[in-house]
Amino acid sequence: MNKISRVAITEYLTAVRSKAFIIGIIMLPIFMFGGLLVAQFAKDKVDIKDRKFAVVDRSGKLIATLSEQAIKRNQNGIFSNGVDAEKKQIRPRFILETFVESDGKSDGVDLILSERIRKKELFAFLIIESDALDADGSKGPRISYHTETPTFTDLPNWIEQVINDEIRRHRFLEANVDQALVQKLTRHTQVKRLGLTGVSATGEVIKAKEENKVLTFALPAISMFLLFMLVMSSAPMLLNTVLEEKLQKISEVLISAVTPFQLMLGKLIGAVFVSLTLSVLYLGCGIFFLAKTGTLSMVPGTLFVWFLLFQLLALMIYGSIFSAIGAACSELRDAQNMMFPAMMLVMVPMFTWMPVLQSPSSTFSRIVSLFPPATPMLMMLRIAIPPGPPWWEIALAVILTTGFMLACVWASAKIFRIGILSQGQTPSMKKLLGWLISR
Repeated sequence: MNKISRVAITEYLTAVRSKAFIIGIIMLPIFMFGGLLVAQFAKDKVDIKDRKFAVVDRSGKLIATLSEQAIKRNQNGIFSNGVDAEKKQIRPRFILETFVESDGKSDGVDLILSERIRKKELFAFLIIESDALDADGSKGPRISYHTETPTFTDLPNWIEQVINDEIRRHRFLEANVDQALVQKLTRHTQVKRLGLTGVSATGEVIKAKEENKVLTFALPAISMFLLFMLVMSSAPMLLNTVLEEKLQKISEVLISAVTPFQLMLGKLIGAVFVSLTLSVLYLGCGIFFLAKTGTLSMVPGTLFVWFLLFQLLALMIYGSIFSAIGAACSELRDAQNMMFPAMMLVMVPMFTWMPVLQSPSSTFSRIVSLFPPATPMLMMLRIAIPPGPPWWEIALAVILTTGFMLACVWASAKIFRIGILSQGQTPSMKKLLGWLISR
């Protein structure tokens, strides 16, 4: 045990004193929240260049409304809130051009307007068929929107809303339905989202609180992704360390002083402590932020305990796997090939986290969160989503993951013992299996 602790301490001190560790402390938050920061920074850096579009209205009943609504939008709907002196344009203007077909001929209109888009004279054009207001929808869509930039959706979305409102108004008029009554009956009603009403220990009824979208969706996602990033910042590092020592013959010197199992376990424990150091740092910053914003009371304290437990289990699983791969390989190319199956296991939570977030109590969520390689991340995600999974699922997840972790450590120790001293051999799954069953 003394030799294992010495190896672990040496690995830990070497890691935390390196420049890579300092850079990792800075880069991990950037990887997780960089997109949000860039989106916030670029919020006011939108392209406000005018979007000019032509309209061919063969019905003759919608062009006036489109033109009127475009003018209103350009006057009132494209500026930031605030007093007139502080208002700033944050959206592009929509400039409508009426295109009149010559002699009623419609052939070639779309080609003419398409060429104008290619010449950058127009951004888009709209063709409204003569029967666009008919209530019979059997003919399919009677309005077509053409553009060279389909990713800009503000313009077609605005056109669709304006046209549908006007078509609805026309249809009610033709049916002799009072417009004031229509507006009253079709007024939008907002739904207030609340939690559950409860009863305190004294029998007092506790009113349901309004749903906090940040804590409902952001907290589970951040918990899972932070756990994933912490594991991936430490576990693959073991592969590089073991492989580098093996290539430089350092491992042969170390094996003369400690057993292969002691060396592997010491490195594994060292990597665990490096990751836990990062975890304490980030969780401390997170707790400080929540306390400052007054939302710390909304986060269960047990969530931090589960986070550290699942982090430990995940690190032991993936750390042992990557250590075994590093010991089994003699070249970096071989290690890269062997990493593929391991990375597929690591990526299972990334492939499945969205369905689990949307339906944490489904059969699929239960099955995939009890799959040991993915359990630490996905069960962490489910625990962070109120009200959380039943206690027996959490207990079963811990038992299965602990058993799988011990199996990974045992198997990795067998591969490490033989692979660390083998040279010039290209590893394969068949060969690794042979090392596992060898005595």
